[in-house]
Amino acid sequence: MNAIPAKVAGVEELIMVVPTPNGVIVPLVLAAAHLSGVDSVYTVGGAQAIAALAHGTETVPKVDKIVGPGNIYVATAKRAVFGTSWH
Repeated sequence: MNAIPAKVAGVEELIMVVPTPNGVIVPLVLAAAHLSGVDSVYTVGGAQAIAALAHGTETVPKVDKIVGPGNIYVATAKRAVFGTSWH
């Protein structure tokens, strides 16, 4: 959803998080990510994905900007971590 504008804007590395309710990522999602220029895909979603991206984990790297759709919990998590991702 935001990969193409990010690439046009010159973002060097795109990281995508995607929920997997049944533990399986949909192949079409991976295909779309590949075609859009996404560099890494992590299978985590919701507010916990926002926290992982903002602060980093053992497997998910800390990022500079978090964008994209989400429910009220995701939106609230984005507001909570806004401005905390300084390297």
